[in-house]
This record gives sequence, structure tokens and C-alpha cells, in this order.
Amino acid sequence: MQTLLQDLRFGARMLLKIPGFTLIAALTLALGIGANTAIFSVVNAVLLRPLPFRQPERLVALRSLLQTENADLPVPWPDFQDWRARQSSFEALAGYCERDYTLLGAGDPVRLRGAMVTSDLFPLLGATPQLGRVFTSDEEGPGAHSVILSHALWQGRFNADPAVIGRAVNIKERSYIVVGVMQKGFHFPLNAESPELWINAGIDGEGMAPLTGQRGNHVLETLGRLKPGVTLAQAQAEMGRIAQGLAKQYPDTNTDWGVIAIPYFERIVGDTGRGLLLLLVAVSCVLLIACANVANLLLARAATRGREIAIRSALGASRWRMARQLLTESLLLALGGGAAGLLLAWWGTDALLAMAPNNLPRITEASLDGRVLSAALLVTLLTGLLFGLAPAWRASKTNLIETLKDGARGAGNASSQRMGRLLIVGQVAMAFCLLAGAGLLLNSFWRLSQVNPGFNPRNVLTFKISPPDDDSRQIDRFYERLVARIEALPGVTSASASFTLPLSGVNPSVGFVKEGEPLDPARPFPHGIDFRIVRPNYFRTMGIGLLAGRDFDARDKLDAAQVAIVNEAFVALHFPGLNPLGRRIKPSYIVEGRERYGEEWREIIGVVKDARHASLREPPVAELFAPQTQTPWSPLFIVARTGADPHSLVAAARREVAALNKDLPIYAVKTLEEYMASAGALPKFLAVLLSLFASLALVLTAVGLYGLISYSVAQRTNEIGVRMALGAQTRDVLKLVLAQVGRLAAAGVAIGLISAFALTRLIKSLLFGVSATDPVTFIFVALLLTIVAVLACYVPARRAAKVDPMIALRSE
Repeated sequence: MQTLLQDLRFGARMLLKIPGFTLIAALTLALGIGANTAIFSVVNAVLLRPLPFRQPERLVALRSLLQTENADLPVPWPDFQDWRARQSSFEALAGYCERDYTLLGAGDPVRLRGAMVTSDLFPLLGATPQLGRVFTSDEEGPGAHSVILSHALWQGRFNADPAVIGRAVNIKERSYIVVGVMQKGFHFPLNAESPELWINAGIDGEGMAPLTGQRGNHVLETLGRLKPGVTLAQAQAEMGRIAQGLAKQYPDTNTDWGVIAIPYFERIVGDTGRGLLLLLVAVSCVLLIACANVANLLLARAATRGREIAIRSALGASRWRMARQLLTESLLLALGGGAAGLLLAWWGTDALLAMAPNNLPRITEASLDGRVLSAALLVTLLTGLLFGLAPAWRASKTNLIETLKDGARGAGNASSQRMGRLLIVGQVAMAFCLLAGAGLLLNSFWRLSQVNPGFNPRNVLTFKISPPDDDSRQIDRFYERLVARIEALPGVTSASASFTLPLSGVNPSVGFVKEGEPLDPARPFPHGIDFRIVRPNYFRTMGIGLLAGRDFDARDKLDAAQVAIVNEAFVALHFPGLNPLGRRIKPSYIVEGRERYGEEWREIIGVVKDARHASLREPPVAELFAPQTQTPWSPLFIVARTGADPHSLVAAARREVAALNKDLPIYAVKTLEEYMASAGALPKFLAVLLSLFASLALVLTAVGLYGLISYSVAQRTNEIGVRMALGAQTRDVLKLVLAQVGRLAAAGVAIGLISAFALTRLIKSLLFGVSATDPVTFIFVALLLTIVAVLACYVPARRAAKVDPMIALRSE
């Protein structure tokens, strides 16, 4: 311990004697350590931190699988009930469905994010309420109206009153009894917008045709907890057998439907894990490049300390003792860089949270917690060892006699320079890989941003409303009056309403049958199609062109002949080369209210251009549009196109809605351009960050090259003087130095090219419209690195060319 303290004191004195060197090295390390810590805080929150539930590794998400299209959907209520009754692999199965609710009587009317859940959900998660109780199995039956409040809602709307238990509250014009308040910090489902209340499942068993009896209506997300000793494969096999039995028992609704079971954690994370791991690898490469730079600095410094090290060895210091002293200095330098890096990480984490997409799961949990700080300390110590090993090993190989004989120049400079050159080649190779990855992602994001969505997103305001569940004609009249009032506002050029919006994440689909085709009793609706419900004037408001036929209008009343509009993709798939106008199709959907609507023959009256509703990455698919005047669906999105900033319309829209119903709040207020931005948010996030790290790597590599060539020129001053005394011209010296740079850059680019060719294939799933081995990107990166290398070394090369031969010869 005494020796260690002595090493620490001496190391600190040596570093303080050269403040410029120490500051540059510490800042270089701070950039690498800070960036790594910030990215790791996000990776820790999203990928490493366990889910906040009891034994989360045993939670499994179950969904219905349409085997003909390999598409998974939520589960119909009757299927869920059969699964729950017949399975033996899970301790429990629970269902839930996210919904919006209007809360009245607790201040101003407010729209709240909520979820309908079955009674098994909270026990399955291991969640207990702070007040009251969870739902009971009796509350899954019709007639029971119970609600559990989130801790934030309880505090914000009910003043944290413990007497709220048993109180009646008005939710969507129904009276619900508060039975519980959840613990602070409880969130489920784990979305960016966490539910503020949970209602029991009894509501789904009510009405003329309750959801609990609709076997073809896919509404429930399902969660299960595996029994101890049961594997996911065993549970998947059992659920598959149950699905086969249901297909035989209910061929009209369950044919071709299976079950997919995946770990709940994978269901939440989805495809974001690959992108975050890519960023972590990229930022680790930046740290390695920083370490290589500092190692080169230390090698250069160790060469100047050759005489000191030789004298210490002559006085009896062992090789291990000298190596330990240099490693101690490296660790002190790393700790200084790590401390500065934590400050950068604190700022960087906040910056990442501001940049991150809203739908990135659990991103709000990112912070510099104990695990992140421990990881930062470990990285700091490993970094100190990593960049300190090269000079320490070099010092342990010092030739005592040669060093004392050569004086301050020391021996082994050639060996140190070889090691420095290897480090530079490695830096160039890693920088090439990062620049290639960043170039591919930027190219991909640019191509994605140039995709024509098929609609005009500029200056369109959207918001959602949920009027009371009146009869169908009253719903129609309400929306007709509201759309007319919105359209009459100053600056509004067109307005309409729709059940879903493009790129909103809601993409319903139905089956249908064409008139005249052979019927199969086992598959009464053999074709699948994306399904939209819209009001008249929707296509003009959205900027979706009408190619043939007519739009919905006043003729399409509830009791008139049923009609539909389809898109280009539908015609190309189902009526290639034919005129679809006048042909009839029957969709499988049913709208339940006081009456039943749907499953009627609809005449195709129009064809519109394709629009990308589901994703910008995927080509348009076949779509069916039904008029809301004949399909009285609610709630709807209101869309209004303006001639100015659409946000300026929000206050006026609120007033118009309040004029029709003062207890009706508007919510989900966004512009179409914001939906477009959200669709490309994750690709943009990855492209921007990887480009930032690649730029940092490029700068560090350039600095490393500059430092190495400057040191090399200083060591070769005598040689250059001799060459110039023998007749070498300025251009000859320039060529000599730049040739050395060219060899290093070429070797690094070659290794980087081979590495990038293999590694970029791992990000293939993140790319759009560009190959993982795009030759243009690779050639551009190679040229960029070569140019930067030459520019970085031009100054020391010019300095070498201006050496006075007499001064150079006297320097010996």
C-alpha cells in the first residue's frame, strides 16, 4: 500500500508537470467515456433493466396468428376464454385492451388514457394496489362497473383523498365505483403514454352484441405467466393444439388461425434492440479510437523519458516496477477522463432523451443509476489499462546500455513507432466501419424521407373526439354538424373525419368476398383487406387523388344502397385489367350499436390513389373505404386542412366542439406532419447518433495521424537534414512524409473495407432502399478517410520540408 501511494503521488506530479499533455489526453478519454456512459444508460433502461413485475422472465405475450399471411393480431374474446379454460402451461392468462375514456365530475372534462383488463392481470403481474383492491372474477360479467386509478390520477384529480375508495365517478357517461388506487410508479402497459386508469371487463359483456361473444373480433392483448418448469416451446405447442381444436369447432371464424407465443420482454422491445446495440458498438469503437490516441501520446512521451527509465533500472528498479509506475499514471489519467466523462454523460443522457422517439420503449427510465455508474467506473479502469499497456510494455523492454549510450533520444524509438503505426491503422479501420454504417443509415433515412406517402401532410390538423353512445342517426348528425362548423372556421379550406389516420399505428383489417366467386363454407371471407371508415370529403382533405368514379356524398345515407371506395392496389390485386366500378364485395366487419351494420354487399363507386397508411417502409396495400354515414362508427379523428399554421386552429376547434357538447374534450391533437415525423423518428435517431459518433471517430483519427506524423518528423529531423543536404527538394520531403501517411491510410482502409463489408450486413434490417454493401457509400468513405488523412498530415509534412539542413545536422 505504501508503494502504491508513492506511485500515485509520483504519477500525479508527473502529470501536473505537463498540463497540456494531461488536458488533451483527459479530454480525449472524456469524449469516449462520456458517450459510452450516455448510450449505456439508454441501453440499460430499454434492454438490460428487468421489467418491473414479479419474475418477468416468465411473462409471455400471446397473439392470434393468421397463418396464411404470417400476421399476428390481438385475440377475440371467445378465443381468449377458451384458451384460459383449456390451457395447462400457464399459471394464469390475462387480457387487456388500451382505450381512451372521458372523466367527468372531477374538475373539467378530461380525456384519459386507460385500459380494460381482466381480473387476472394484476395478480399475474404481482401488482398490489396502494389503496383498495384489484378486480375480482365476478367483475368480468356484465353489469359490474369498477375502476382502479393510477397514483398520478389519484393525486392530480382526487387530491390524494383516501376516501376515494367506494366513490362513484362518471366515466364516458357511466357510473363506475373506484375499488383501488395503484402504487406510485406502476405502469402497464409499458407504453410511452401510460394508462391513468383501468376498468373491469364487465363493460365488454354488455350491449346488443357484446364483444365477449364476437369470435371474429380481434380486440384483446393477452399475457400469460409460465408455470415453473414449463418452457416457452412447450407452451407454444400446447396453444397450437388448442388453436387447431378451435379451428375444427368454429371453422367459419377460426380456420387458418393459430397462436404465437413470445417472451413479453421481446414483445415490448421489438426491433429497437438491434438499433441500440448498434449504437453501443459504435460508441465503443469511438472509445477504442480515443484509447489508441492516448496510447500513441504515451508512447511518444515514454520515448522522451527513456533516459529516466534507464537510470531507474540501473538503480535497481525491476521491469515490473517500471511498468506498474507507468500503468499507475495511465489509471490516474483515465480517472480524470472518467470524471469529466460523467459530466458529459449527464448532459448527453438528457440530450438523448430529448432526441429519442416517443415510442422507444422505457426510454423515460434512462438515468445515471448505480448500474450505469458502476459500468462507467469499470470502463474507466479498463480504458486506463488498455491505453497504458503499450507504453508500459515498451518501458519493460528498455535496453539499459543502448538507452544510456544514446541519451535523451532513448532506444526503441523505432519499436515505439511501429506500435504507433499499428494503432493508427486500427483507428482508420474502425473509423471506416463507423463511417460506412453512418453513411448507409443516412442514405436510408434520406430515401425514407423522400417516399411519397400518397397524401399531402402539410397544414393538416387532426384531433380525436368520442361523443356519447347515441343511436346511429344521432352520431351521424353530430359529426355532420361538427365537420361543417370546423370547415367554416377562418383559414380552413377543407374538413372531414376518419376512423383511423395514416401512420397513426392503428391499421385494422377485415375479410371480404367478391360477388360471383365460389363460396367455401369453411372460409366465407377468403380475402383480407385493410379497412377504413371515412366521412365525405376525406380524400380531398387528405390530398388523396380520386382516379375513377365518385366520392362519398349526401346520397350515401344509412338506409341507402351500401357503397365502398377502393384503392389502386386493391384493383391491381383483385380486378387486374378490369373496371371495378359497379362490382360488389361483402366485407366481414360488423358495427355493433342499437342496430347491426356491416356484412352487406357493397357496390364499388370509386377508386383512389394508393396511400401509405401502415408504414412508410412498406408499399401500399389493398384498402377498402366505407362511408361513416352508412357505418356509424365512433370515435373518429377530425381532419382539417388550413392555409396557415394548423396549430393556430386548436383553440377554435375546442370552442366548436364545446358548442355542441361542453362535456366533450378533444385529444390526440397532432398534425399530419407530426405523424410523418414519428414514422421516421427511429431511423432518424439512429442515423443522427451514428453519424455523430462516426464524425467524432474521424476527428480523433485525424488527430491521431497528426500526432504520429508530427512525432515521426521530429524523430527524423536529422535524416531529413541529411537528405536535403544531399539535394532533396521540398517536394521530395513532402512525398516522403505523405507516402508514409498513404501507406497507413491504405492499410487501414483495406482492413476497414473488409470488416465493414461483413459488419454492415448486421444492420440490413434497419436499411431502406439501399444495400448493406452499397458501393457508392463505401467508395465515398474510402475517399473521405484518405483526404482527411492527407489533410491531417499536410502541416507536419510542410514543416518537415522547411527544415534547415544545417540546423538539422547540428541537432545530433
